[in-house]
Amino acid sequence: MMYEQEYIENLFRCEKEIIEPPTKEYKEDRGHMKKNFTLCSADGSFLFRAFIRFNTKFPENFSIGLDYNPREEKGTICLLRCNGTHGENKQIPHHDSFHVHKATAETINSDAKPESNIEITQEYGSIEQAIQYFLKFINLRQEDRNTYFPEKQAELFD
Repeated sequence: MMYEQEYIENLFRCEKEIIEPPTKEYKEDRGHMKKNFTLCSADGSFLFRAFIRFNTKFPENFSIGLDYNPREEKGTICLLRCNGTHGENKQIPHHDSFHVHKATAETINSDAKPESNIEITQEYGSIEQAIQYFLKFINLRQEDRNTYFPEKQAELFD
């Protein structure tokens, strides 16, 4: 299937709900803590997997992502990753900033990694803020955000 950019934008914009919730606690796997959960569009048309990962020794090295699971094709397509600071890649020699990897129709239709477009972001400065940014960006319904990922309120005199 050849993807159009409007189709990809719709995958980001459509309201999503959690159909397989994340575990309450993170699970350790090869030096990373992780959670996975499954979502579908509110109208039932699209299926997605989401993940949260962070390094046990360097928690600022994290990735929060959304994979699209097209029903008519085998496999998944990574649409979005919200990352913390970590080592270099081909586009940015050293990731010393928070950044977002976002898929486009062009990258999906080519041999490039779908989410190979990278932008530095000021939208978050921690994994907790990145999770909230991610949930709003992918348009997770508010009820699910409140249930599974409530925003932590800072105490007045912490």
